[in-house]
Amino acid sequence: MIGITSYGAYIPRLRLNRMSVVQGMGWFAPAIMAVAQGERSMCNWDEDSITMAVAACRDCLKDADKSLLDAVYLASTTLPFVDRQNAGVVSAALNLKNDIITSDFTASQKVGTTALITALDTVKSGERKNILVAATDKRETKTAYFYELWFGDAAAALTVGDEKVIAEYKGAYSLSCDFVDHYRGAERKFDYMWEERWVRDEGYSKIIPEAVDGLMRKLNITMQDVDKLVFPCFFKAEHKKIAKRLGASPEKLVDNLHEVCGETGAAHPFLMLVSALEEAKPGDRILLAGFGQGCNALYFVVTDEIENLKRRNGFKGSLENKKTIDNYPKWLKFRDLIGTEMGIRAEAPTQTAMTVLWRKNKMILGLVGGKCRECGTAQYPKSAICVNPECGAFHSQDDREFADTPAIIKTFTGDMLSVSVDPPAIYGMVQFEGGGRFMADLTDCELDEVKVGLPVHMAFKRKCVDKDRGMVNYFWKAVPVPGAAELMNRIDYGGRVAVITGAGAGLGRVYALEMARRGARVVVNDLGGARDGSGEGSAAPADQVVAEIRALGGEAVANYDNVATSEGGENIIKAALDAFGRVDIVVNNAGILRDKSILKMEPDNWNAVLAVHLNGAYNVTRPAFKAMKQNGFGRIIMTTSAAGLYGNFGQTNYSAAKMGLVGLMNALKLEGKKYNIKVNTIAPLAASRLTEDIMPPDIFARMKPEYVAPMVLYLASDACEETGAIFNVGMGYYNRTAIMTGPSIQLGEVGNPPTPEQIHGNWEAINSMKGALESEDLNAALGALMAPPAAASGGEKPAGGNRLDVQAVFEKMSGAFRADQAGGVDVVFQFNITGSGGGDWICAIADNTCDIKAGIHESPACTLKMGDADFVAMMSGKLPAMQAFTSGKLQISGDVMKSQLIEKLFTLD
Repeated sequence: MIGITSYGAYIPRLRLNRMSVVQGMGWFAPAIMAVAQGERSMCNWDEDSITMAVAACRDCLKDADKSLLDAVYLASTTLPFVDRQNAGVVSAALNLKNDIITSDFTASQKVGTTALITALDTVKSGERKNILVAATDKRETKTAYFYELWFGDAAAALTVGDEKVIAEYKGAYSLSCDFVDHYRGAERKFDYMWEERWVRDEGYSKIIPEAVDGLMRKLNITMQDVDKLVFPCFFKAEHKKIAKRLGASPEKLVDNLHEVCGETGAAHPFLMLVSALEEAKPGDRILLAGFGQGCNALYFVVTDEIENLKRRNGFKGSLENKKTIDNYPKWLKFRDLIGTEMGIRAEAPTQTAMTVLWRKNKMILGLVGGKCRECGTAQYPKSAICVNPECGAFHSQDDREFADTPAIIKTFTGDMLSVSVDPPAIYGMVQFEGGGRFMADLTDCELDEVKVGLPVHMAFKRKCVDKDRGMVNYFWKAVPVPGAAELMNRIDYGGRVAVITGAGAGLGRVYALEMARRGARVVVNDLGGARDGSGEGSAAPADQVVAEIRALGGEAVANYDNVATSEGGENIIKAALDAFGRVDIVVNNAGILRDKSILKMEPDNWNAVLAVHLNGAYNVTRPAFKAMKQNGFGRIIMTTSAAGLYGNFGQTNYSAAKMGLVGLMNALKLEGKKYNIKVNTIAPLAASRLTEDIMPPDIFARMKPEYVAPMVLYLASDACEETGAIFNVGMGYYNRTAIMTGPSIQLGEVGNPPTPEQIHGNWEAINSMKGALESEDLNAALGALMAPPAAASGGEKPAGGNRLDVQAVFEKMSGAFRADQAGGVDVVFQFNITGSGGGDWICAIADNTCDIKAGIHESPACTLKMGDADFVAMMSGKLPAMQAFTSGKLQISGDVMKSQLIEKLFTLD
């Protein structure tokens, strides 16, 4: 049996939104709107047909023994070299053995299937056993043209052989005819295209059916013997019509991929085939056709072996790893369709020394370093002496491939001065797993996505192009692993132990399940009583949640103690310590309701609610705090309510208990500060058995606990640095609430208290919240009260709000703006001020005007982050800006140079 033994694919990460072409050039060529659906794949500036082919081949060869390959066939109409074997470059990049055949197939869109038939016939003959066939194209078009939108960039690869065959080859039929719908002459950049209906009506619609019919006659099959029909045709409607004329039902036709990547030239039949193989089941029958100066038709039957093939990135993986851009000028620059000034640094020589390229071929193209036989130290590049200072052995290194070795970023920078088609140039030190490191360029990423420790993989890319000599220089660059940045930022609880009260249902259940999914070991506490706390309780709710967690592969234990007693609280924490040895997180979620207005509120109902909500939080938190203090880590979340923060008729007991929890938090935030114990409070708005008959049915349906859980999970995480804060949470809405204190005024004198009439006369100032601030603790609040602003002269009422705080600084900045210094300045500053008096402000300067408002800008030129006190000191002239920056009090991101304009543009007293 011979046939396909593996497959791989590569679609560049970048996708051009076709509507951006219309927006840029629709005024000139409005007809292109007709084909502007979806997006087309586009190479990054450092990609071409060879780099894409290498990527597809690496995907195809995943976990394969490369030494078994006997030949490499490369098919493309856009190969960079006319007289240098491009397949040889691919072979060198893959670090294949030298005693193999490498060959380029070119000059027709059907060359991919031609190379495939050649490979299959060669294996069938017995001359060679394993052949790698890659098809790739990066076709250039003029701007504002249908083909600019129809085309896409991609590569796909197949291996063929006679062992572990995943799709058995049954036969092929070929037509060769000099049907010319387009051509590209020697030394021409663009294809010359005949009118579209010519290729549609006389090409696709006649030649493809003729080849398919010929194959069916040859193999004595019909369309009933075909499960998937694969052929290229960038006319969507005609693609379907051809399939219908061939007798294929719509579900048999493999999509032509116009909306997702475009028509990828010589690679397209392979790419469509890979998309079919990814979905194929044993026994599926696939008919593949390639079109161009004739047509090749091939027939395959999928075998059981396909279920043993390890997953490839393939078509699906490449398609999902994307970044869509609307920046049409960037497309034009990347394709070298516009000329831009690159600066004097771009004049540096780029000539390749052929002698060095040959002598260092493995190092440069294959990314081959060395590993010391004496001590096992890996290094790149390979050298005559081991770099390990404790070894230093001579000539002790064997070849070691680094191309497939996982790596992480150790250091990086974004360099605006280096020459780059896509500035800033991002580069840094890359550390390989198992040893070895080198300074590498980073690509297929943005600067704000790069982090120290970010996992990367190596990718074969263009280093530069020597246009004077027609030489493309290739080397390896680091590319962030798709999804790795998200994983690095992912909230994770590995090794943490969480205690959640009232976790048998509602909010508590969701907290427990979500924390367990992220690695936490969980104590699920629930008494199992009625909503009002009555009854003997039941183990069923807690046991059910524990079972759900274990079904997810997590660890959890149930606890049925009552939080309302000190013994219950001790036992809950003891359960965590006994089962898991530590306590890191406590979510005080347990609660009951016994609603009555004040005149109907019996002491039993009052005490019962306070016992569960307020006393329960104390009973559980106290023993947990002791364990957290010993560990030097803790996260405690209290559950308050809008009823406590703002009041609610008929809930005097509940409101009092819930506001009491805020007071408990305020004290604990201070006691836990030096032990890294953060204490915060949420006021959730969520559907639960406590709220099901309070909320209207339609609102109740929208109040899923899943919208509250993300805030709790963040506050319970290592990433949370906030403490002593209150957050309203519900239905996907989140905000912070706080106890604020307005500016004080001083009335009376020592020995002469003020009169009630003076209170009345100054009521407007006393009652004013203008310039209100939070206080860190009691002492800060007393200090603010006892240090009012100076009284106004002339017997006028004392005025509040004259203190200089963050809000006041931004209010004064407009008046302090120096328009005469702002000529030609167009910049947006984002201020992120932390601390109790902080917030976010935008300062936009353009046309000699300044606009300042609260908020967050989508793309500021420069972002400045400071603590509130330091910011006030800097803006009032007490702290020099440079001193603030060098001491770390002022952190600047974005265009650092722009920040120097602030002292020039503003003058504050």
